[in-house]
Amino acid sequence: QEPMGSGVNKVGIMGASGYTGAELLRLCAMHPKFDVVWAGGESHAGDQIADLYPSLAAAYPERIYETYMPQNLDGLDIVFLALPHGISQHHVPEIYNRVGHIVDLSSDFRLHEQDLYPQWYGAVHDCPELLDKFVYGLPELFRSEIIGAELIALITENCFDDLDGPPVRLSSQDIPTPYNGKLENLTICLLYT
Repeated sequence: QEPMGSGVNKVGIMGASGYTGAELLRLCAMHPKFDVVWAGGESHAGDQIADLYPSLAAAYPERIYETYMPQNLDGLDIVFLALPHGISQHHVPEIYNRVGHIVDLSSDFRLHEQDLYPQWYGAVHDCPELLDKFVYGLPELFRSEIIGAELIALITENCFDDLDGPPVRLSSQDIPTPYNGKLENLTICLLYT
C-alpha cells in the first residue's frame, strides 16, 4: 500500500454522524490535504451532513451520510473509524486490503495482547490476528512508529469516560500498553468534575 502522498488524500469516515465523526468532519474540512469523499452514518443514511450539523454546511453542502458496504471504501487513502467500542474489530478485516491507512478511534486495537481485552474491555477480541499490526497513536511517545504506519489505534479524549468519582492517579504499571517500557516513568492524573 502506498504512503499518503503529497497531494490531496481521499478520506472516508465510518461513524461520521456521531460526535467524534462530526469532529473528524470538521477537522478534515480544515485540512488542506484531506478530502472527505465518503461519510458513513447508518442511522442517518441518506441525510445531508448539513442538516444534522449546520455548522458543517459550508464544508459539506451536498454530502450525504451513506450506508456502509466495504466496496464503498475501495481505493481511499485513509479511513477513520469513529465507531463505538467493539465495532471496529468487525470492519477492519473487511477493509484492511481495500484502503491505504486505517485510523481507529475506539479501543478495539489499542492493546497487542488479546488476553487483556476481557480484563479491560469485558469481551474477547474477534480479530486478534491484526492486533500487533496496529501502532499506538500517542505521538508524544510513539512518533517514529506512527510515521508511515498503515494501521493506527488512537487514544481519544473520551478514553476514560467510564471512570466515575474523585481524581484517579494511575502509574505506568496500571496502564496496559503494546509498547512495554515506554511508560516507565509516566504518571497520569485524571480529574473529573
